[in-house]
Amino acid sequence: MRVRIQSAAIKHFRNVATGEIRFPCNLASDTFTMKSDVLGIYGQNGSGKTTFIDALEVLKCLLSGVPIKEHLENCISKGHDAAELSFEFSIEDDQDHKFRAVYSAQMGLDYLNESVKASVLQAGEWTRMNAILESRSADTKAVITPDTKKRELFGKDSQLLDELRITKLLCAKEHRSLLFSDEILVLLQKGSGNTVWYHMLAALRHFAGASLFVINSRGAGLNAMGAELPVIYRTDRSLGQLKLPLEQPAVIPAIEFSLARQVIGTINVVLHEIIPGMEIALAQLGNEFTEKGELGVRVQLVRTAVKAGSNDVMQLPLKYESEGIKKIISILHLFICTYNSPGITLAIDELDSGIYEYLLGELLQIMQKSGLGQLIFTSHNLRPLEMLNSSSIIFTTTNPENRYVRVSNVKPSNNLRLRYFRDITLGSDGEELYQETNSIEIAHAMRKIGIPSMDRVEGA
Repeated sequence: MRVRIQSAAIKHFRNVATGEIRFPCNLASDTFTMKSDVLGIYGQNGSGKTTFIDALEVLKCLLSGVPIKEHLENCISKGHDAAELSFEFSIEDDQDHKFRAVYSAQMGLDYLNESVKASVLQAGEWTRMNAILESRSADTKAVITPDTKKRELFGKDSQLLDELRITKLLCAKEHRSLLFSDEILVLLQKGSGNTVWYHMLAALRHFAGASLFVINSRGAGLNAMGAELPVIYRTDRSLGQLKLPLEQPAVIPAIEFSLARQVIGTINVVLHEIIPGMEIALAQLGNEFTEKGELGVRVQLVRTAVKAGSNDVMQLPLKYESEGIKKIISILHLFICTYNSPGITLAIDELDSGIYEYLLGELLQIMQKSGLGQLIFTSHNLRPLEMLNSSSIIFTTTNPENRYVRVSNVKPSNNLRLRYFRDITLGSDGEELYQETNSIEIAHAMRKIGIPSMDRVEGA
């Protein structure tokens, strides 16, 4: 099973009035290619980079069938009642069906309208892109439209249709997707005479839960790691996030300890090459029972090192390492999985934070040249502009009505980094990429305020 995002459109979402992005894979002749798909988003602070990562996080919640209200409270643009998302996917399911699907959602604080349109490859030809399922919160009679598809998928069983109606009311109350809820997939299994569309919806649901990973600089705690280091992982049997003790030893369940050692072993293979000679370990400090009465292991995350002038290995607490090294360790397992699996989509906000720019460029170039998965990142460091294909770079603009653009007419021999600086300094032929700041005015403002005092703050 493999799902890949092909394009995205967001509207009235935070500081983006309208923004559209076509991913590099969507520009290729074969949108189902097994090659990697790398997309970097660059631009001025506050211009919509993190907004797109947040939109992906909301998409993950919608497709996973979990409540979205807490995500929306700060996402709907000021002066508007709803935010809108639309994502196009290419899908290959376990039955070798190929789909093109578009999921759209209009999200208000007290309602959610959504639809899925799709076409399927049959005998070498794509069927027409038609609505498969649509749901509007205010439409309590129809529950789901169009009627022809509702009959095709759910049949005419009155009990099944009553369950569908109850499910819609429950999803509306909890502010979660009806089309990707657990209940709707169960009802589809019961009533579907056409299993093709069920498999497509199930593939999208599985993608959100098992293959779409969104790491933002707030929720993952990557910019302010405290007592624990979050390590996000995905194996052939499980996925999730390990919270490994960083500041001081802590007790973790024995089962989690075994998994953590496996994940750390995988990380070390690559970490040793990224940061020559570096390896990490979980120092085992004895057995204890957890708060739940389970057998646990007292551990601390450490870096292993060889003592100078001897072959003795010593362990140094990882808490003394830089934030950049901690971040690399935190995301490295997922990065490895994305490199090796065409079915994974990994989105990382501020990927460059704390990472040496030459290493950043090397990692991204390796992912583009020989990786298999889909990587989406935001960054301020411009080194990747010299390492990646121009089709892999999106720039934000100062125009909220057209937030995302590619620089046009870039030849393979051109240096995209220099071109970007030129467009910022002299202006581009299209949208403005940078809202100019005045260094003299900034200095004047600093001088004008003088030495900040509490009286000035209190009187502000």
